Amino acid sequence: MRSALLASVALFVSTPAFAADAPSRATVEAQDMAAKLNSPIMQRTVTGALDAMLSALLDVRVDGIAKALEPINGGKKIDMHGRTVREMAERDDPNFEDKMHRSTKAAIGGMGALAAGLAAAMPELEAAMAKMGDAMKTAQDRMPDTN
Repeated sequence: MRSALLASVALFVSTPAFAADAPSRATVEAQDMAAKLNSPIMQRTVTGALDAMLSALLDVRVDGIAKALEPINGGKKIDMHGRTVREMAERDDPNFEDKMHRSTKAAIGGMGALAAGLAAAMPELEAAMAKMGDAMKTAQDRMPDTN
């Protein structure tokens, strides 16, 4: 009897009349993005892709950049002897590349947390934007006619 009563109450409360408004499309999309970015598989995939892109960037030779800077440097030749961005960065920090890859992984995890926070805040943000839109409309309606 007790479980039947609880089931009846649960069914009654879950009817559409008692349901909260459905989340907006933006909220649903933000929740989906948060779920994807918080997925360990997605994080490994994105981290791997970013690491590959950053490694390619580190392989860029700086000779051309040095040549382009010569006019700014009073025409003085800057000889980089085929050095890469990696070599230049590791000159000051031999662990530069390892640190870069670790920070990439941390940044992707942070993006997931940020996306989850944004998804949770989306209804509030949308309400604020609607109020701002209403305020702008009111201000526009009150503007004097300049014709």
